[in-house]
Amino acid sequence: MRTHRIDHLTPIQKTLLITLKGRALDSRAKNPILRDPMAADLVHRLDYDIDTVKLGPGVRDAIAIRTSILDRAVDDFVRAHRDAVVVELGCGLETRMVRFAPPATVDWYDVDFPEVIALRKELMPQHENAHAVGASLLDPSWTDRIPRDRPTILVADGLFGFLTEEGNRRVLARITDHFTGGELVFNAYTRIAARMTGYYTRSVGMPTEFRGFGFNDPHDVVALNPRLAFVDEQTGAAAPESQQLTPLYRLLARWFAHWPAQARRGVWVVRYRF
Repeated sequence: MRTHRIDHLTPIQKTLLITLKGRALDSRAKNPILRDPMAADLVHRLDYDIDTVKLGPGVRDAIAIRTSILDRAVDDFVRAHRDAVVVELGCGLETRMVRFAPPATVDWYDVDFPEVIALRKELMPQHENAHAVGASLLDPSWTDRIPRDRPTILVADGLFGFLTEEGNRRVLARITDHFTGGELVFNAYTRIAARMTGYYTRSVGMPTEFRGFGFNDPHDVVALNPRLAFVDEQTGAAAPESQQLTPLYRLLARWFAHWPAQARRGVWVVRYRF
């Protein structure tokens, strides 16, 4: 039964529907990558025609692969730091904590606009070690309630591509100003991919002329904040999840794996240490 209306959300807030739909479709696939049944349940409970959210060819698989890469980064960090803090930036209706089921020693913070956080509270199960922060990431107070002196991993899916360059600079500065040490991992967009953002998000109300933020070299992020140290990058073409896809995709993945600049135009996840 669809009971939760989202008419009040702005177009930028409704972009959460894109990743949610991708995960939901993956969960129904014959050979799912994520196995995220909660995503499908959330879609069913929203009073919204999800069929109006258009995903281009291969986008469902791209969303599942990049989400799985981000999941692994969080898992690796928590395994190394049992007292970790996980911060989901621009969390939307991401179900990572449910998939991950972290130990009680880990505190998990979901950060997004107040309207999105309110929707999460209506739809998502509540956990004792889960904490919601309803604030814009451009408001420096978003870190006020998050511990600063524990190992911290901040994870973001799509967020940085929807901020301006100056917005990225401000959020990155807030991260390194507040937290004493940890990692930042997020999916990135090349400049070409960023120029097409409006085309891919217009079905949720974003203006077609919208242009996201992109870069072609992961060290460009370090230029925005020299207190970040680039650790590594992963592409969908080189990800083990790509082996679950069609023979044609696997063939293309092997080809793209030899050309990093081309592979970055697809799924591209970057990781930094601070």
